[in-house]
Amino acid sequence: MDDASSVDFIMRDLMTGNATITAATLLTPEGNVVFQTSNWDISSDIIGVLNSWRQQSTSVVVQGIKYSTLQCTPERLVSTNILGQGHIVASSERNRILLAYVTPDGGAGVAYMDVARALAQITGGAPSEAAAPAMPSPPTTPTMPAYQQPQAYQQPQQQIDQVPFAAPQEEMRPVPKSTWASSSPNTEMKNIIWEVEEFRKYVERGDFAGFLRNLLTQGDQVKIWEVLKLIRHFKSLSQIE
Repeated sequence: MDDASSVDFIMRDLMTGNATITAATLLTPEGNVVFQTSNWDISSDIIGVLNSWRQQSTSVVVQGIKYSTLQCTPERLVSTNILGQGHIVASSERNRILLAYVTPDGGAGVAYMDVARALAQITGGAPSEAAAPAMPSPPTTPTMPAYQQPQAYQQPQQQIDQVPFAAPQEEMRPVPKSTWASSSPNTEMKNIIWEVEEFRKYVERGDFAGFLRNLLTQGDQVKIWEVLKLIRHFKSLSQIE
């Protein structure tokens, strides 16, 4: 299943076929890394992401950036950053999980389909050949039985058979990281100001209003409640009655 040359070929093919997928990690359900691209070391985030996915949380955090969950089933995870910092998608099939980062200009849904197809090739569900134009149906067989009875993942003792991605460094686009990952007083103020400024631009463009409209239309009570708490906090900060 995890032949190094085959996995390497499929990963290259995945990122060539969809240039908005710029980083990926192949995992076992226990959180062991089988393969990851050289521009994306998320070893410290894996357990948290798997637990959030497994518990169907409203968001996942990767490298300090929060991605709001759009779709979450035992075999599918699609999430996006509301500040326009990209998407995280993942597919689970036959005792393997493929997690990928998608750039802001990419479509999370389309990227998920490409990731699911690549994972099917890796696990033997499809031939290892270039991606066809037609989009296949996503995997439907749940492979994370722990969803049926939540139980926190434990940090694995060691990684197994990790294969470095050998693509030239200039071809690998960096994945954004956030200084919000820690509340340490050593966090540089200029980085904090930058993130606040990015959010101001996001609101000014009208994207935040669109997000709220979609949220109210969908009627997701959990997310609406979280937004309400933020609104109340904003009012408290600005002393708006």
